Amino acid sequence: MASFKTKLLKKSKWQKRLVNFGHVPKPQKWVFIVGCYNSGTTLLAELMATHPDISALPVEGVQLSDAWPLPETFGWNRMWFKCLDEMTIDPDAPEAVGIAERVKRQWSLSLKRRPLLLEKSIANVPRMLFLQKHFAPALFIYIVRNGYAVSEGLRRGSKPLKFGRDEFGEQYPISLCAEQWAYTDTFIGGVRDQIDMLHQLSYEEFAGDPARVMSAVTNFLDIASFSDKALAKTWQIHGIRSEIKDMNAQAIARLSPQDLDDVRIAAGPILDKYSHQPG
Repeated sequence: MASFKTKLLKKSKWQKRLVNFGHVPKPQKWVFIVGCYNSGTTLLAELMATHPDISALPVEGVQLSDAWPLPETFGWNRMWFKCLDEMTIDPDAPEAVGIAERVKRQWSLSLKRRPLLLEKSIANVPRMLFLQKHFAPALFIYIVRNGYAVSEGLRRGSKPLKFGRDEFGEQYPISLCAEQWAYTDTFIGGVRDQIDMLHQLSYEEFAGDPARVMSAVTNFLDIASFSDKALAKTWQIHGIRSEIKDMNAQAIARLSPQDLDDVRIAAGPILDKYSHQPG
């Protein structure tokens, strides 16, 4: 099986060849979904992609450009806060304009010409200020999910050995996953005053009343409402086919009492901020 770095090099080669075939899209708005891993970002993005005014990338945008790295490039599978410096792009750096143009040209090969262009990459959270400046007008939708459920999902999906992190074994410790969840919220909170357009929603409210939550999203984006058909659709997310519903109970049930304590120790202040409980 080819290593991740080998696959990355192959990806970069074809992206470099194709970039000259792309164009620089100029939508009415760029829309970026942000949040922690396993927070419902994929479900939200796939639902939003059904809107006739929105064109969404088929996968995370970081996978369709060689202009910026993934955390996995540095051995940190689904753990961008451990390589924050490498993930960040200074919006005022001389090379920032060129990076943005290259990304747009590469993304354009997978986008339709619609008023709103949608992108969802978890690793783009530390690049929000860069995105705001160079993908204007940029609107951000931040989805937050119960920290216990997120930590469980992040651990379950982690593959540290595959990316050379032998010190963790088959999976990350639950405490590290909780730190990534808490750091995501801390980081977004730190740049929030500098972001012009940001709408926050909770996974739990989204799953419990998608019509109401998505009505607020369409008001934020200033577009027509989503159809009842889209809201009632069954989705295939991370190998599970289901309508929109809250999956927290199933995730939290997989945590041991020690896991629950470790999440509390690692992320207590942010858990308290949102009144997140393990049950």
